[in-house]
Amino acid sequence: MTDALTNNTKHLIAALVAGGVKHFVISPGSRSTPVALLIAEYVKHHPNTQLYVDVDERSAGFFALGIAKTTLSPVVLLGTSGTAITEYTPAVAEASVSEVPLIILSTDRPQELQYNGAPQTLPQQNMFGKFTKADLAFNLQDTHHDITEYIDFATQKFVHLANTAPCGPVQFNLPLRKPLMPTLGNQDNVLVKQLSFSKPSQIEIDILPITAKRVLILAGPNVAESYSDALLAFSQRYHVPVIADILSRARTPETIHGIDYLLKFNQLTEELQPDLVIRFGKTPVSAKVLQWLKHNDIETWHIDLNAGTDHSRHVSRAILASPQDFLRQANVLPSKEQQAFENNWQLINQSDKRLVHEMAIVSALDSAVSPKTPIFVANSMPIRDMDDFFSGFNTQTIYANRGANGIDGVISTALGMSATTKQRSLLLTGDLTLFHDMNGLMMARNYQLPLDIIVIDNNGGGIFSFLPQAEATEYFETLFGTPLELDISKIASLYQLSYVLLKQPEDLQKVLNQPTDGTRIIVYPSNRAQNVRDHQKYIGESL
Repeated sequence: MTDALTNNTKHLIAALVAGGVKHFVISPGSRSTPVALLIAEYVKHHPNTQLYVDVDERSAGFFALGIAKTTLSPVVLLGTSGTAITEYTPAVAEASVSEVPLIILSTDRPQELQYNGAPQTLPQQNMFGKFTKADLAFNLQDTHHDITEYIDFATQKFVHLANTAPCGPVQFNLPLRKPLMPTLGNQDNVLVKQLSFSKPSQIEIDILPITAKRVLILAGPNVAESYSDALLAFSQRYHVPVIADILSRARTPETIHGIDYLLKFNQLTEELQPDLVIRFGKTPVSAKVLQWLKHNDIETWHIDLNAGTDHSRHVSRAILASPQDFLRQANVLPSKEQQAFENNWQLINQSDKRLVHEMAIVSALDSAVSPKTPIFVANSMPIRDMDDFFSGFNTQTIYANRGANGIDGVISTALGMSATTKQRSLLLTGDLTLFHDMNGLMMARNYQLPLDIIVIDNNGGGIFSFLPQAEATEYFETLFGTPLELDISKIASLYQLSYVLLKQPEDLQKVLNQPTDGTRIIVYPSNRAQNVRDHQKYIGESL
C-alpha cells in the first residue's frame, strides 16, 4: 500500500508540473503528510519549482492567489483534512470571481470514517461548490494498474481546465488511510505522458469596419496577458481616446484617468460623449462610468473571453475574444469628428490640481515608484484613490482582489505577488485591512519578501465616512468607523519587520529610495473626517 501511495503521489506531482505548475503552497498537517513530503522532495531536486509553507490556511490561500494572479499560471495549494480546508474558502471564492487558476489538493480521511463520528472529518468532496470549475477524487493508495495512468491524464486535464479562460480553481480531494509515510530517497524519474492541448493562436472575428463618428475605449480590469502595446497602437492609429481603469495594466500618462471624479463633478460635456464605447475586461473600479453609459444610452460593445458579464445590463454586443485579437482585426473608418473628439478628451485629462493628505500619498507614489514596480492595492478607499489620481507614469503593473472586493487576505496576496519577482514591490492599504490579515506577515518574515507596505492609518474604516450611514452619528463609530487604536510599530516589531513613520506624503520618495531588505511597513497617519473634507474640497475646486 505504501509503495502505491508513493508511486501515485509522485505521478500526481509530476503531472501537475507537466500541466504548468511551478509553485506549491503547503499548509502543514497530519493527513497531508505523504503529499507534503513528496512535494518537498520533488522541489529539492527540481530548481525550476518553488515551495512555500504557510502555517495559516487562510493566509496560505491568499498567498497562492497572489502568485497565480501575477504569474498568470496555476498554483497548487495543499492542506490537511477537517476545518483546515474550509479556511481556503475566501481565497477560492476570490479566485473564482476574479478568474485566477488555483489547484486545491485537499487531503481527507478515508470513506469508512466519513459520517461516522471520526474526528477531523468533514465531507470534503466538492467542498467549495460553485466556486470551483470542477472537482475530482483520487485514491492514491489504489494498487490497480489503471489508476496511475488515470492520475497522469486527469491531473493534466484539470490543470488545463483551471488555466482556460475564464480561469478558476479546481479541487482534487485525496482520501488517505494510515500508514501515511511515503518512501523517500528514491530519485528514479517518474515518467508522465505529456497531454498536449492545442488552441488557435489567434481568433478570427467577424466584424465590419466601425462606422461610429466618435469612438471611445474603456479598458477595464485585466486578468489576462497585457495588451497595452496593441491598445496604444490602435489608439494612436485611429485617434481613439482610452479611459484606462487602474487595474487595466494599460494606464499611462496618455490614457484618461479619474473618470469617477469627472463624472462626479459633471465635467463630461456634449463634446465628450461618444457614439460607441468599446469596453475591455472586467467590471471597472468606477461605479459611475457604467451608470453614465446606461443613463445616456451610449452604444457599448464588450470584448472579453468572458464577454457579456455586465451587471448594468447595458452592453449591446458581446464579442468573445481577447482584446489583442479584437485590436488586431478591428478598424475605425475615418471621420472628421474623431480627432477633435480625442483632443477634447486629452485636454480634460491634463487638469492639474493639488492633492493633500491621503490623496497626496497616491500622487507621491505615482512619482516615487521605480519603473515597472508591481503594486498591490487594497479595496475600499485605496483602490478608489488610485483609480482617480494615479497616472501610471512609471508603472502599469497594478493588482487588487477585485473579484469579491473583500479586504480579507490582502497582505498575503500582496506577499504572494512579491514572491514572483526580485524587484521590490509595493502594497497600498489601510489599517483595518492590515488588521484583517496580520497573520500573513509571518510569510514576510519567514521568506524575507521584498515588499514595501504603505499603511494609511486613519484608525478604522475610511470608506464608510463617505456613505449615507455616516449620518447615523450615534452608532456610526461603533458599527462602521470601528477604530482599533492599533500601534502598528508594535505589529512590525512582532514580525521583526522594518518600520517607518511617514510624516508627510512628500517624504515617500526619500523613504522608498532608502535601501532595505525584506518587508518594510511605512505608516502614514491620517484622519477620516479630514479625508472626507479633502475630497469634498477637491470636487469644489474642480467645478
